[in-house]
Amino acid sequence: MEKKEIYEMVISEMSERALAERRKNCSEEEQERYKKITELAEQKKQILTRFLPEEREIMEEYFTQTELMAYHESEYLYVQGAKDCIELLKKLGVL
Repeated sequence: MEKKEIYEMVISEMSERALAERRKNCSEEEQERYKKITELAEQKKQILTRFLPEEREIMEEYFTQTELMAYHESEYLYVQGAKDCIELLKKLGVL
């Protein structure tokens, strides 16, 4: 396994743990958002059952790709945030 793959695994694990902690300790308003997303996901499933099989495949692929892109973007932002923090600390003379 290459270093890059190891780093990606570590970042992914750290992100997942941070999100799990956030969900556990988030505000009531955020908890309501998570609940709403769960409800909407169930409604989406029901709606997709009415589509033709090829239409359903297209929609499911769209949702999958959208979620995958959001996941990759959040990983990128996590790493960029760490880099920005280090740069700031260097400029402040802390590092």
